[in-house]
Amino acid sequence: MQTRYRVGLVGCGGMGRHHLSVLRSLPEFEIVALCDIMPEPLNRAGEEMNVSERYLHYEEMLEASRPDIVVVATQTRGHCAPTVAALKRGISVMCEKPIAIDLVEADAMVAAASESGARLAIHQQNHVNPGIRKAQAMVEEGAIGEVVLIRGRNKAGRKSGNEFMEMGTHVTDMMLCFGGIPQWCAGTVHHDGRLADPRDIMEAKQMSPHDRDSGLVMGTRAMAHYSFSGGILGEIHFLGYRRGMNTNYGVDILGTEGQLAVRASGNLQENLWHLPRPMEGTPAELGDWKPVDLSDIGVENPVITMYRKFVHAIETDTQPPSSGEEGRWAFEMILGIYQSHREQGRRVPLPLTDRRHPLEQWRATD
Repeated sequence: MQTRYRVGLVGCGGMGRHHLSVLRSLPEFEIVALCDIMPEPLNRAGEEMNVSERYLHYEEMLEASRPDIVVVATQTRGHCAPTVAALKRGISVMCEKPIAIDLVEADAMVAAASESGARLAIHQQNHVNPGIRKAQAMVEEGAIGEVVLIRGRNKAGRKSGNEFMEMGTHVTDMMLCFGGIPQWCAGTVHHDGRLADPRDIMEAKQMSPHDRDSGLVMGTRAMAHYSFSGGILGEIHFLGYRRGMNTNYGVDILGTEGQLAVRASGNLQENLWHLPRPMEGTPAELGDWKPVDLSDIGVENPVITMYRKFVHAIETDTQPPSSGEEGRWAFEMILGIYQSHREQGRRVPLPLTDRRHPLEQWRATD
């Protein structure tokens, strides 16, 4: 068993520095090399973390530094190439979400991990959120009976198109924790009060100049329904509220005997509630929701849990939480909304047959 893992980071912006601050606090990791295409953030991160090995090209970093683990924290458009390059060298990768710009890239990343035997995880840390883990245990124990519906809840503060790529896969990943593999998606996308059409397709930076570069987007509001194995239903809403509402962010799990509500932002010690009946009733009865004690599950920062479970997966040759395949499913659930909307809202089977971005196809054929 390796006692310390040498880490190289690609992407030294705000998210990259967040990863570095967590890694620096953990004795299992040693930050040995940094890479960014821009010298200013590269040198800033290097000075902050006291890392002398700094590179402008990820290939050079991989060859010269030979890290055990690579963290890819670039904007979405830059995820695929360094991830595949590292995996092909047998280096395990922790990649930021969403997994890629489109499913062609996502497939290439998952295939590279499979062929090399290196581990790939997508940094959707709520996969190991204490509330999620406790809720999974309660579902397994039958605390709410048979699961009927999983409802995804987004943060808002963005138009739906940007929300899809920036926070949407966090929500769909949490839904996957309870539903398993999705079978189909039916979605509807609106743009300023009408059904969205190809003229509304744009780059994410065009929709929101201050947001990240995450490829093609469309729409100001959207919703979708899913079907999971065993007849479990799913639904997700992107309502385009201008004000962000972190306390709305999470999932509800509705069962035949009760409900669970997980809220993934805020206090880790109190982010799961239980309602001991299947329907809410009147608003006056909402006080029947009771917080669930999480002390038996632990309230470690999910980012730390992700890294520790990632190392465990490397050492035991198992899949990490939010593996490449799971990260691809979370992303596919989002792109399925666009594909269904393009097909007049019909149910589209998942996985999608055509791996190109649905909006790229739609714009090209319009």
